[in-house]
Formats: sequence, C-alpha cells, structure tokens
Amino acid sequence: MISKRKILVSTYSYIYNIFFICLELLPFLFKYPIYKLIFNKMGSNVHIDFKTYFRYPSQISIGSNVSINRGCSFYAGYKIKDAKIIIEDNVAIGPEVSFFAAGHNSKSLNLEDSGAPIILKSHSWIGGKSTILEGVTIGEGAIVAAGSTVVKDVAPYTIVGGTPAKFIKKRELDDTIQQTTSNG
Repeated sequence: MISKRKILVSTYSYIYNIFFICLELLPFLFKYPIYKLIFNKMGSNVHIDFKTYFRYPSQISIGSNVSINRGCSFYAGYKIKDAKIIIEDNVAIGPEVSFFAAGHNSKSLNLEDSGAPIILKSHSWIGGKSTILEGVTIGEGAIVAAGSTVVKDVAPYTIVGGTPAKFIKKRELDDTIQQTTSNG
C-alpha cells in the first residue's frame, strides 16, 4: 500500500515538473514576472537560459545583472531552511552548473537531510559543468574553472579548479579595462 505522503510528494513533483515544462516554452519576457513571483528575490537584468531547473525556488535569491547559462540545476532545500542559494549582483554562471544546497548526513546510516547556504558573491564567475556543494561561499570576484567540484569556500579574487577545487592563482584585474568598461 502506498502512503498518503508518497502520493502527495509524487503529485507535487508531477505538477511542479509540468509547470516548468510549460514555463520553458514561454519567451523570457513572459517568464520574468513568473520568476519574480516564485523566487525569494530577483533583481533586474537577469538572464536565465533554457533548460534551467530550480528546486524550491522560494529558497533562491538572484541579484541584478546575473547571467545563468543553459542547463543549470539549482537544488535548494525545503526541510532545512538554511539550505538557500543566494546569488549576488553581477554574477556569471556557465552552462550545466549544478548547485546542491541540500544533501544528506553521511555520518548517519539513515542519511538524514542536511543543508547549508550556497552564496555567490558579486562579480564571481562559475565555469561550465561545475558543481557547488552545500555550505560553500564563492568570494567576491572569484572564478571557478570549468568542470570543478567546489566543496569549501573560495577566497575573494582567486581562481580555483579541479575536483575537489583547489587554489590555482590570484585573480589580477586590469584597471584600464575596468575604467573603459565603466566609463563607456
């Protein structure tokens, strides 16, 4: 016999997936107001490409001037209220990046739910096909190389890469490029 809880969860999942399939068919002009309703926060000038999946969007905040490339997955938590995903302003996310703010306690045979916030600070860039795990903060101006798995915090203005992601070098900024960009 199937429990009422399993029926409710599978019905919710079915309706939720149908909703996102229909949302996928809309042009962004029509998606934007829907995203404003379902996310905890959504700034202006946000680009969310096709085939991007959001689990528990009310636990996700997106700042202004954010670009989310196609095929990304965002798994915030529902039971664990701290399992949020917070994306600050001016962040670029490459294609097929996965964010897991919720997971399971590996120290328990019952695998109880766990979770901690993922925070992407301003001007950070996540390379394609990377994975960001629960409790990670990507520092301001930091870069995560493509295909990396980030399991611990990334310091501001550093470049990390690999599995698990390790420090590669400090990010050096060219002031002349910044001035040209901000003045033009």
